[in-house]
Amino acid sequence: MGITILFVSFLILLLIGMPIAFALGISSVLTVLVTGVVPTGYLTQTMFGSVDSYPLLAVPLFVLSGVIMEYGGLSRRLIDAAKAFVGHITGGLPAVALLATAVFAMLSGSGPATVAAIGGIMIPAMIREGYSRPYSAAVLATAGGVGIVLPPSIPLVIYGITTSTSIGDLFIAGFIPGFIIVILLYLVSRYQAKKNGFGAGTEKASWRERWIAVWRAKWTLLMPVVVLGGIYAGLFTPTEAAGIAVAYSFILTLAYRETKIAQIPVIVKTTMLISGMILVIIATASTYARILTVERIPSIIANFLDDLPIPFWAILAVIIILLLFIGMFMETLAGIILLAPILVPVVTEMGMDPVHFGIVMIMASMIGFATPPVGDNLNVASAISRLSIERVSVAALPYVGAMIAFLVVVAYVPQITMFLPGLLGN
Repeated sequence: MGITILFVSFLILLLIGMPIAFALGISSVLTVLVTGVVPTGYLTQTMFGSVDSYPLLAVPLFVLSGVIMEYGGLSRRLIDAAKAFVGHITGGLPAVALLATAVFAMLSGSGPATVAAIGGIMIPAMIREGYSRPYSAAVLATAGGVGIVLPPSIPLVIYGITTSTSIGDLFIAGFIPGFIIVILLYLVSRYQAKKNGFGAGTEKASWRERWIAVWRAKWTLLMPVVVLGGIYAGLFTPTEAAGIAVAYSFILTLAYRETKIAQIPVIVKTTMLISGMILVIIATASTYARILTVERIPSIIANFLDDLPIPFWAILAVIIILLLFIGMFMETLAGIILLAPILVPVVTEMGMDPVHFGIVMIMASMIGFATPPVGDNLNVASAISRLSIERVSVAALPYVGAMIAFLVVVAYVPQITMFLPGLLGN
């Protein structure tokens, strides 16, 4: 009965438009009040305990770092450097957007933040250069998702905390899939540009102009080396790296002098709103997940999958379909907190490394960013381009199809994700 109340109330709340954080919390409280499956005070302890975590401190710090960079002129320098190298090729501006999102994603750790920072500049620029509005929005809506695969990814941090998996190993494992996704999206965008006769690229920059652009962005480009290099060299933890990212971005912002004092309250407010939303989702999702655990749902599902008379590759296919479906309707962090404790024991028992599965799960969440009805990146790109989510979703279909195909490859070819962790001895 408890599980029925938990699931049905959650679905009803989602269908009437309740934000997922509150839907998770209300359905959990309702289940406890009706069934008494756990004491009511246990829920508050669970919520507090879920956010009272030192590794979780990395989340608001990385958010703050990304917001500082967004207001501090770093994104424009990244775009100028990218444009100097790839702006002249066919589909040049989409290539610039993809390269800039990849680098900015490694600085901010957030998909929607990347779309907002880079898309706010690149979508209007692409439209001015003759690219259609839906095409421009679709490129950024899908490219921004790479931010949760490339380190330092906030969802990877949450996955690592939830499943007790090394966050450093997860960061390393995300490099190769992340950059392949960028290349794959460029190939799709180039094909779409040629097919529709969009932009032939700008004039090729000279090596001197390229050097000037790189020199202007040198300290920004050095940031991933400092932050991620320190983690992999064992100089500091991911949480400490987040603090260093904040200090680094703040110093750069002061040096570039592009942020006005009046913007500081806006930076703080934006950080608090984003971080608060994330932490509330984590807190309420943890209560939901705890009730599932008390009701032995993870064990029931794990035993059911173990007992299926089908090989592991077929079970993995079912899991991938489930992750893609859940990604369409559930916010990324909530999906990780609810599903990872259920699925990780199943796949690890069958021989799949939890680091490998983590990348698969995060990639499925990345695709969810670009698929309706939730689609955080779709919402941001839609707002910037002033198009309906439906039009942006249709334009994004070729990119989503390519990412799903690559997700399948990554799931069944573990060497793509595990090569670097193995090479570095992790």
